[in-house]
Amino acid sequence: MRLFAALLILILSGCGIAVSDKPMLTAVDTAGAPQFADGVWLMPGFDEEVDCAVDTAKPVSSWPYCATWALHKDGQWFAREGNSGIVTKPVPREAVVVSNGDIAIVQLESEPGEDGTVDPTPYTFIAFDNKPAATAPLRTLGFWIVMCGKYEPVEAAAEGEPDKLVRFPGFDEKCRPESVQVLRDAAAASRPAADFPLPQFGWARAALD
Repeated sequence: MRLFAALLILILSGCGIAVSDKPMLTAVDTAGAPQFADGVWLMPGFDEEVDCAVDTAKPVSSWPYCATWALHKDGQWFAREGNSGIVTKPVPREAVVVSNGDIAIVQLESEPGEDGTVDPTPYTFIAFDNKPAATAPLRTLGFWIVMCGKYEPVEAAAEGEPDKLVRFPGFDEKCRPESVQVLRDAAAASRPAADFPLPQFGWARAALD
């Protein structure tokens, strides 16, 4: 699941992220959640040293290897099978769950490692603006990581001393939220400033080839 692995790598590249050892979103939270347009979705590369220009008018089979994409069809995500080609496999529906609300939360569940190890907190979260609520399937979104707090300078800190993570209310020492409302509040508090360019995840073409 290369696309979702890329999302998780982005999330896990920093500390202070909101995590959970259990799914947080229920049917009440997902009722009326935004839907995604069917087709191929593309995420831009995060490595500035790699030129991964993609001509979306061309079939996906001709896209560069570095392109990170997924297929959405009839409410189901499909990820690339392996590291090349256009053969896909379905992503378990419970692995990507989207909430309703002015800020929609995407709950991502990580897979066990290749050695069979299981993350004790496999659930992580990203968020995107959903106001006004979409009446048609989404075709693009700018997202950010849901954090469990903010880093603030330590008063009278020694040179080189790192900033201190000040957790938002309702998070424990492992950055687990005690409720969905705590998670929603954290999503709002984590949103970058309006002038910050959010990573974009967008519809690229109707079919693979």
